[in-house]
This record gives sequence, C-alpha cells and structure tokens, in this order.
Amino acid sequence: MRVNILVNALLALAIALAPLTALSKVGGGDIDFKPKGAGAVMFKHEQHVNYKGFKCADCHYKTFQMGGTSYKMDMSALTKGAFCGKCHDGLKAFDVKDANSCARCHKE
Repeated sequence: MRVNILVNALLALAIALAPLTALSKVGGGDIDFKPKGAGAVMFKHEQHVNYKGFKCADCHYKTFQMGGTSYKMDMSALTKGAFCGKCHDGLKAFDVKDANSCARCHKE
C-alpha cells in the first residue's frame, strides 16, 4: 500500500515537472533566416527573452506566428512596422530603417 502511494506521488511529481524541462531551451531556440540579396539573419530567442524580458505572448500570435515560415518577411514589411520592425523602430530598439544597423542582424 505504501509503495503504491509512493509510486503515485513520484509519478505525479514527474508529470508536474515535465513542462519545466521543456522550458530549458529558450523559446524556439535560434532561427536562421536567409533573405534573398542580403546576409543571413540569426534570430536568438534567448537574447529577446532572457535579456529583454519578453514573454512568448508578447510576440507570438500578434507579431509572429509559431514557425519561421508563417509569413513572408522582407525588409519592405519590416520598414513599415511589421515583424521585427514593430519593436525595431528607433524608439523601443534600434531602427531597421537605419543603414548603420544592418550588420546588427545581417551577417555576411
């Protein structure tokens, strides 16, 4: 009887803690974008979540869907305030329209 109680308690604990192990990888990890005619962009969830303090819902299902190919993302959309441009507007974060900021995202 005690063994059953102990086994059930351990099982309940394991089920309760399981979601926490999934959170050890921040967000969706790094996402690599390869735009045409420009250097690759590596989006780092960890930088935005841990260092900036964003929650998943701050971006997902408002600015971005889950999955890197949900929308067609290009600089013309970003410079109009869509996708990354929603925050990278020169007020909340560096401006995507500033030519001096290109290398902050685009790597050669």
